[in-house]
Amino acid sequence: MTEDNKKELNEGIVVNIDEIWLKGKNKNVYFKALIKHVRETFWHYHGPDFSCNKEGNRILVTTRGVFSERVYEALKRVAGIHSFFYAKVVGVDDSSIYPAVKELLSIKESLPSTFKVKTVRSFKRFPKDSQEISREVGGKVLNDFPGLKAKMVDPELSIQINITEQNIFVSVDKHFGMGGQPYGTTGHLVTLLSGGFDSPVASYLMAKRGCHQTFVFFYAYPFVGDEVKEKILNIASALGKFQRETNLYVVPFGDVQKKISQTCRNEYRTLLFRKYMMECSALLAKKINGAALCTGDSLAQVSSQTMGNISVIDSTCDMSIFRPLLGFNKSETLSIAKNINIYRLSEVPHDDACSLFAPKFPIIRPDPKYWSDFDRENSFREDLEECLNKAEVYKISILGEIESVTD
Repeated sequence: MTEDNKKELNEGIVVNIDEIWLKGKNKNVYFKALIKHVRETFWHYHGPDFSCNKEGNRILVTTRGVFSERVYEALKRVAGIHSFFYAKVVGVDDSSIYPAVKELLSIKESLPSTFKVKTVRSFKRFPKDSQEISREVGGKVLNDFPGLKAKMVDPELSIQINITEQNIFVSVDKHFGMGGQPYGTTGHLVTLLSGGFDSPVASYLMAKRGCHQTFVFFYAYPFVGDEVKEKILNIASALGKFQRETNLYVVPFGDVQKKISQTCRNEYRTLLFRKYMMECSALLAKKINGAALCTGDSLAQVSSQTMGNISVIDSTCDMSIFRPLLGFNKSETLSIAKNINIYRLSEVPHDDACSLFAPKFPIIRPDPKYWSDFDRENSFREDLEECLNKAEVYKISILGEIESVTD
């Protein structure tokens, strides 16, 4: 490779969009939201030395430096990205393509045994067509790397060449993102977190759908210790990395639980705890302009999540409740928890006040009359507003850094 070619090569990451192409005339709104998230991700995980621009249906990020592994991992947490690849970015010149391919193959620690070349030529006035470019590059690879054999179906290595009007991108690696909709484009949720696996996975799935989320945790102090709150802070820190910025409300709920347990029939305790957690979360949502609630409920997984119990909770909550795990098996939830690096945080043992107050035989088919009578005859509105006003509030950055913002 000549010195001139070396100087021409640039570091780049090409980002492919996921569902934005479905948006028709609103496409640009979603594209702007995705670019904003991508830029903020690079700013925090790479530094200011980069350029980020829309190029056709892709986003191109270039730098004169080197992208670290932290950048790749962070991009996997950006909703709206289908895939991305590290590329050499060269000028629109046929002679620049193979030197870039050769450099990328030469710096790989090890090469597999099979490869193919795939060329996409969106710039149709380029003098050579896609098949011609792929054949020429493939022939040179076979000559210079005798350990590689061409294989057109399921090769171990795919050399990708993308030709646009402005640049040519050459890549030998591809990473997949979380897909879905760009962050903040589909609404604001209040997501109820617990110390288990389900609610963090539910949060991830709604982040994938482009929701901005505020987290709330009902802290049953003094019936549980500080280690429970510490666990929630760690989980919220991990989930916060899927957003640009979010808040966590830690709501003191122990006294309310005690009061409920002294007022209701024993078998309704757990279900009524859930009811008033929903009501408190709805109050919070109205305060911060949230549009709906999100929980980790899975149908019939525990007693409070039977169809009858879910229905009566919905009947007395004046805000929509999203339950993305409703049809999930536990093994499916755990698989996602492991993939998003939440499993090890959620498996840490913790005290659970709901279990402490739980009846021996919890209700699974609630009596609608008792439910409506209890709701009419008992109001915990002032209690809920008081504990919400006493909530500790934490701000979580895109890096997962936590800062207390409580007055």
